[in-house]
Amino acid sequence: MQWRTVLYEEGRSEVLSKLRNGEVEYADLSSWSYQDKFFAFLLGMRFFEQCAQSYPSPRKKEEVPVWFLLCCEVQMRLHTTSAHSRLPGILKNGPILSRVKFNIGGINGGFNGKNRKERAMPVDSDCVRKFVKDTPADSLRDWYGQSVASHLRSHRAFEKHGIFVLDQTHLVVPDNAHYEDSAFMPVDEHGQLIDMSHMSDEQKSGVPRRRCYALSLLVHIGKQQDYRIIAGYQLGAGTDDELVQGQPIINRFTAAVGKDVMKLLVVDRGYIDAAFINEVYYGAHADILIPMRDTMDMYGYALRAVESEEWKGTWCCWKKEDDFIEEVTLVEHLGMWEGCKVDLYTSLMRKTELKSGKTTYWGLLSTFEPKSAKEAFQYYEMRIGVEEVNRQIKCYWYINRFTSPHRSLIESHVLFTLLTYSLVQMHLINAHCQSLTNKTIETLKHEEAAGNNCVIVYFRGNFAVFGIREYTGIVAQLSEPAKERIMKWVTDDHTPAARADD
Repeated sequence: MQWRTVLYEEGRSEVLSKLRNGEVEYADLSSWSYQDKFFAFLLGMRFFEQCAQSYPSPRKKEEVPVWFLLCCEVQMRLHTTSAHSRLPGILKNGPILSRVKFNIGGINGGFNGKNRKERAMPVDSDCVRKFVKDTPADSLRDWYGQSVASHLRSHRAFEKHGIFVLDQTHLVVPDNAHYEDSAFMPVDEHGQLIDMSHMSDEQKSGVPRRRCYALSLLVHIGKQQDYRIIAGYQLGAGTDDELVQGQPIINRFTAAVGKDVMKLLVVDRGYIDAAFINEVYYGAHADILIPMRDTMDMYGYALRAVESEEWKGTWCCWKKEDDFIEEVTLVEHLGMWEGCKVDLYTSLMRKTELKSGKTTYWGLLSTFEPKSAKEAFQYYEMRIGVEEVNRQIKCYWYINRFTSPHRSLIESHVLFTLLTYSLVQMHLINAHCQSLTNKTIETLKHEEAAGNNCVIVYFRGNFAVFGIREYTGIVAQLSEPAKERIMKWVTDDHTPAARADD
């Protein structure tokens, strides 16, 4: 059996000119959903074909094209499921992939020429499941952090300002010992660590422990905070330290895309480590922004500096509410701490309760010298973008809803969830839908997938979407020769199987 690969791209002008001439390869009456627009975008930029070339395939003989298997995985995550048993129904959902045999060519479905009976689907769902199950978890992670990151860069997923946030969260799993490397941690049901720093020993003993994994994300934040792309990740035991997970992510990313993409890395207090700061600054050629701990000597120096009579700096209003005011200032260069080879600059925030007059402070350290008292805090605000990512992937993309404790299946579900989330963000930006990037996937489906009935017309590698009224008007105005060609097409058998036999 021979296959011809035909991937359709949106080409309205080409299809419209052929339609007006009565030349139609195929037409379908359907609702044009968000899923269809999204997959047309991915197929058009040949994302699956290009990424398949570097995917760590566990198969020596490629009976089903890797690009199609990757397509199935992304389609599943777009439908927020990790259950491969749902794949047959998912592939029939929507005009792009419901015509999958037409889009990729072939006879009687299937790829390997071994099918003796007619089949409705081009691939068995168990084939897809075993494919990702047999792929080593570490290979999947490296593939995302290197090959996928490089591919995303080639499609301008990372803006020139180069602001990234590194953060760790936890994925709660069922209390099942078969979840290899999972650990019990003091986290809530959403995987957020419970702050026990001010608890007594008795109170700490009452904090619930949940079985979980630790997930660290490297997230690129749009300068206007209008979108977020996950540039790399690390999944490990619930007890894995932030620094232990963070460094490999940075190393993989810079090795894949170079040392000129990441220009600023924003992190939290868990990454206060001289060796880590040195590596980011000198190894990745990126600045770093990090909040200070109130136990640090540099924090004490900064407080004494701003509270002394000799201090000549000024406080700038950051935020003012009815009951408090926040002010920020720059503190003169305080040098570095032992082991840190990078000069560090300090920005302080002072919060004053207007009724009581009580004053509290917190500060930021940066390897760059801020241009103003507000600059460091404006950058640090972008860290909120990662909190939104965590909220969405847990509550709406169900990243921890695993159907099996098998390590590779867990890894693949996490990877393709993060990948699909990032590709959706890219698609919305490319479609100039920035206002939708903060919306959940279910909201996107509801608002864009509903759509009105339309006609999708295909011709030689291109497709175009027409409203029914528009399509009817075009057909009504055709010349007689064009109408004859359309009528000949209508009377012919244009089922997928018939087309494959041509």
